Amino acid sequence: MLREGELMLKALVSELADIKSLQLTVLLDDRFQHLLLPEQVSCVYIDATESLQESLSCLIEQHDAVWPIAPESDSILYDLSVLVEQNQTVLLNSTAIAVSLCADKLLTVDLLKSNGIKAVNTSRLAEFSSQTAGPWVVKPKSAEGCEQTYLIDNCDELRELKLSIDEQFDYIIQPYIEGQSLSLSCLFKEGRAWLLCCNQQEMTIQQHQFSLQACRVNVSNEHNTIYQQLINQIAQTISGLWGYVGIDIIQPHGAEAMVLEINPRLTTSYAGILPALGLNVAAQVINMFKGDPIIEKPLNKQITVSISKDFECTKV
Repeated sequence: MLREGELMLKALVSELADIKSLQLTVLLDDRFQHLLLPEQVSCVYIDATESLQESLSCLIEQHDAVWPIAPESDSILYDLSVLVEQNQTVLLNSTAIAVSLCADKLLTVDLLKSNGIKAVNTSRLAEFSSQTAGPWVVKPKSAEGCEQTYLIDNCDELRELKLSIDEQFDYIIQPYIEGQSLSLSCLFKEGRAWLLCCNQQEMTIQQHQFSLQACRVNVSNEHNTIYQQLINQIAQTISGLWGYVGIDIIQPHGAEAMVLEINPRLTTSYAGILPALGLNVAAQVINMFKGDPIIEKPLNKQITVSISKDFECTKV
């Protein structure tokens, strides 16, 4: 998560720094003074002796807009969003209500399915009856990425997992579906959506646990028209989605795509969009306060955003 957060931060700050009229301040943990950011960016470092809440509240009052980079787990992104909204400062993100909804994977799936959107069947692990055969995917209801996400083959393994997992998390279980693990990078505004690109997630499984290794950004995909229709439906279902949003889907072979979860925030794939498409997404998000985003793509490259390496680039 640390590496992914750093990738997103550097990409976002670099794009915002290209907008000469903006004055940028970045709030960072004191242990990250080694990060190289553009010279015109002011950095405020917080150490263990200082109150993050007080520092953040003060900075919010001093600025016109706030763009949080934070996980949904432990209500971190939600609490930040509420703090910004209560101060009546511009939030460059989805609303706190939309963040809260999407953080709950079970609630999100139920809402999507009730509105005719195809999503992966999801149940609470504590209430799950293993009448259907595995394999299954088990993960926390409100975590992000691959955090504590497990592939379980049979009932014996499921019983063992239940004995070993941290009870503080409310776990969900889903059928494991063969197909491509994809994410959609999108912009949302007031019930409308724009598809930026489709991305392939490269996963490994070790000791039954998923791990994200890399994202191939802007993969060639014959289903983009269908994916645009899908995000249109999502935009109309969750009206509070705003700005950049990532949507994880499974594309089974010869079947309709199924939504896994919605991430109302920056995602790791974001770091590859500018080098892949030549599109400054941050600038378009800023412009969305005046009108619709202008989705111009002067480039058409495929970028691999590695969690442990630098970018690799191949022409599509």
